[in-house]
Amino acid sequence: MTDARWSGQLAAVHAEIAPALPRNVEPRTVELAAFGAVGERDLAMRLWKDARDAADGARRSVRAGLRERHGSRRPGGWPLMVLLAGALCAAVAAVLSSGLRFDPADTVAAVLTLSGLAALACIAVMIAARGRALNRAVIRLHGVATAGLVLAAVFTVGRGWDAAAMILLVTAAIGVAGLVGVLVGRARNPADTEVVDTAENVALAETKPAVEAVGVRLRAETEAALDAATAERIAALRDTVLAELAARGITLEPVPPRTPAGSVIIDALLATWVPEVMRGEV
Repeated sequence: MTDARWSGQLAAVHAEIAPALPRNVEPRTVELAAFGAVGERDLAMRLWKDARDAADGARRSVRAGLRERHGSRRPGGWPLMVLLAGALCAAVAAVLSSGLRFDPADTVAAVLTLSGLAALACIAVMIAARGRALNRAVIRLHGVATAGLVLAAVFTVGRGWDAAAMILLVTAAIGVAGLVGVLVGRARNPADTEVVDTAENVALAETKPAVEAVGVRLRAETEAALDAATAERIAALRDTVLAELAARGITLEPVPPRTPAGSVIIDALLATWVPEVMRGEV
């Protein structure tokens, strides 16, 4: 191809990504622009959609598998959400009862209500567990809820013994009992505890081969749809623009030189099937 055609295609890539600079450009969008510059945007958009749909499907498959195997004990199950609300209620109750920012006499009703809700959350989790091991994340949230309930009771009892103090002592006892129950349930059956703690990692590992197979298929389809010269031109345009952006101080995720055309889009979109915080573990 002539230098003029190369320059025109390079300019087209720069023009397409310019509105996203400097913060919202990614290697996959640069590759998409490179496909467009050589007249293959439809192919790139199909790859984008297929890879994104495969990632969405893999996420749904993981969630469904966790729900089927572990029910409410799965990571992100309803007990965790209930405990999150309970921990927030207990923390606010502790702050209100401390007297640091509010007159405790004016916040008794709110403290009782919030502590009651937190205690109910602890009871709900105990019922859901039925003595079985719960995910380790439950310990942290239950610990926060229990600490909040205990502090609210201590602050209130420290100002005198009355009905409110008695009620808050009961809610604190519920929180402590619930936390002890969670710890005992985990300690009593180490094997079950490990199963629950590693449930998401196992589900991701089991789904990974299917996702990788999609990547292999999409790369093969891309190779079949493009002649060698066009594929090389797309990769060259992408790599040239990424190098120019790097020279301007715009740091992007590195792409190995001469990565096959389409692979950046495919890999980037497929990677979204794994939660970002766990991508280094799969």
